[in-house]
Amino acid sequence: MKKIVKIIVSVLCVATLVGACVALAACNNTGNSSKRINMVNAELSSEQYAFIFNKQNDELKAQINTLLVEKATEIEAIKNKYLGATAEELTTFGKTYSTEPTNSDGEFVVATNLAFSPFEYKNGSYIAGIDMEIAELFAQELGKTLVVVHIDNFDSIVPAVGAPNSQYDIGMAAFTVSPDRAETVNFSDTYYDTTQVILTKNGNTVFDYCTSADEVKAVLAGLEGAAAKCGGQTGTTGQQFVIGNESLDFDGYENLDFGGYDSPALAVEDMLNGNINFVIVDKAVAVSLLKSFNA
Repeated sequence: MKKIVKIIVSVLCVATLVGACVALAACNNTGNSSKRINMVNAELSSEQYAFIFNKQNDELKAQINTLLVEKATEIEAIKNKYLGATAEELTTFGKTYSTEPTNSDGEFVVATNLAFSPFEYKNGSYIAGIDMEIAELFAQELGKTLVVVHIDNFDSIVPAVGAPNSQYDIGMAAFTVSPDRAETVNFSDTYYDTTQVILTKNGNTVFDYCTSADEVKAVLAGLEGAAAKCGGQTGTTGQQFVIGNESLDFDGYENLDFGGYDSPALAVEDMLNGNINFVIVDKAVAVSLLKSFNA
């Protein structure tokens, strides 16, 4: 009888050990070895996107807000098209649009930064993205020709749209609504909810067992040296999350060393090259990067 009990106990111990190993593997975010990058499964903020206007352009703002309601079904379909697309499908989207304003009243001139897939990006000579297809919808409804102007520095779009006698009717570049930006421009009603997340190189174990925002933030606060080097697109909310922004309730992290890049993809490339430890970016963009880098 004692032998039988010992055997049962031994079996239970093995089963418990196997179960613990499976649980640990499930918590680990490194995934399979074929992946190049991974996303930490924790949402670090609560934000909303909106379009921006010159403060003197209240009439257009009202028109766009009306269209956001009247064309809600079409806008939702555009978002679903991009957010549900495969990496290969994302490379097939887009059209050619005029990129040179002529100051004609018949133009709908959009300021953007075409380095933030799936919201705005380039496919060769084509321009694609959620915001760009919404812009085309707006232009059609307003009876105007869409003109898309790429501004190299994302951080320059807000002052460009807000400047006196600005040539831009609207800024459409996945802008997080924030009080500091509202000092320069007006926002439309919101059209997308988002959050900040972290991307790591496959094999990075720093955030392996983090399952909540609090756990991730605790890890971030304790990083030092090379582990504290991170990056993202210059001027984005990801940068503000790291350096701090009172208007967004971001305390920031004095221990982190943030590097700014012209696009999130360039930040990921530098991470893969070993120059930074992780990238912080909007979740929908992170998912798009996962598709392209892990394809």
